[in-house]
Amino acid sequence: MKTKLLIPLLLLLSVGVSAQTSRREMFKDPGRLGATYFLYPGPSQKALTPTPEGYKPFYISHYGRHGSRYMTSNRYYVRAIGQLDTAARMGLLTAKGAEVLEKLRIGYADAWNRDGDLTALGGRQHMEIARRMYERFPELLSQPISVDARSSTVGRCMISMFYFCQELEGLNPDLEVRMDASQRDMRFVVEDRDLPLEKTAVTEDYERRVRAMREKAYNPARLMKVLFKDVRKAQEFVRGPELMESLYHVANDFMSLPELGLTMTDIFTKDELFRIWTALNANWALRSGIIPGSTPAYLRKKEVRDSIQSIADRVISAGEPAVTLRFSHDSSVLPLAYLLGLKEAIGARTDIENLHKYVSIDKIIPMAGNIQMVFYRKEGSDDVLVKFLLNENETSIPVKTDVAPYYHWKDVKAFWEGWGS
Repeated sequence: MKTKLLIPLLLLLSVGVSAQTSRREMFKDPGRLGATYFLYPGPSQKALTPTPEGYKPFYISHYGRHGSRYMTSNRYYVRAIGQLDTAARMGLLTAKGAEVLEKLRIGYADAWNRDGDLTALGGRQHMEIARRMYERFPELLSQPISVDARSSTVGRCMISMFYFCQELEGLNPDLEVRMDASQRDMRFVVEDRDLPLEKTAVTEDYERRVRAMREKAYNPARLMKVLFKDVRKAQEFVRGPELMESLYHVANDFMSLPELGLTMTDIFTKDELFRIWTALNANWALRSGIIPGSTPAYLRKKEVRDSIQSIADRVISAGEPAVTLRFSHDSSVLPLAYLLGLKEAIGARTDIENLHKYVSIDKIIPMAGNIQMVFYRKEGSDDVLVKFLLNENETSIPVKTDVAPYYHWKDVKAFWEGWGS
């Protein structure tokens, strides 16, 4: 096992350097400080690397997160409005505090009973991704081929699937599209929830350090002065860190609802947003098990990777072009990116306070974040090539190849045998 992984691990060390994220980089695009609320940015790479001579795309395996959504719980609205409304009745709100309360009321009225629902923007994101897929691979998608689409049983994922498939069918009515969302498929689409995992010895220490990061990040001292005329009096009933956390989530979810015309991130400084983001980033990495020595939660996604591989082999064997689409959650895309070996998801360090320098979740799981594997072959050859796209940009895995960013499928499968086990 050690011999098989020697080259990948050496390559991994160089990958970590290229994946670093600096404070300056984040401040250039403050939306990224919204972590998993970050709106899908679209591909920065406009032109893909030309296909090796003689090879043509014949299969796409797509795995994506649902699009922009309402918060999965309105508890953040309830907490923030409850505390600010009390302050308003006591005459304690500043002009800015009153403005924030009014925005919260407007947002909550729109979000009432819509916990976790896909927003209109979320639907558009998937339509645009589908359209670009068609435009990038017309040789494949202009044919009357089979498209198998499966989704998590959660509504926002199912509707994301519908928008994606509807767009493809509109571009090519001859596609044979089959959509399904069943509990039976959840272990192959989302994760194997029945797989038992034992907490590792160091996980508890990691959790303690993440809690400390969160406590430092949600320091409400400055924000309280912005919202309340008399901070000391407000502290009698306002739970400052809880209020700050609630306002962070609401402010960032407003990005997914541009039709409301509401913005609220201006109540935070960039440094505050950065500290919150780094804490969330570390927490996500820990939850996924991609920090060295932590509980390997990513193993619950191994069935998903095995399914991706087996279906690809089946399509290759059948010799018929096809497309497979899977629609899931951020909590699945991140560990799957690690299991696939994508450079953006590997290379985490035990120094979780600075983890953002090596793994940055906004690069992997923005709203509608996705992984595409595009397969190629040429007539008269058994060799199959595959290219990995993360959020529609070409990426790499720690496997030697003579046709980068394309990889020989047999080499990818050999790498997976010893990676993430």
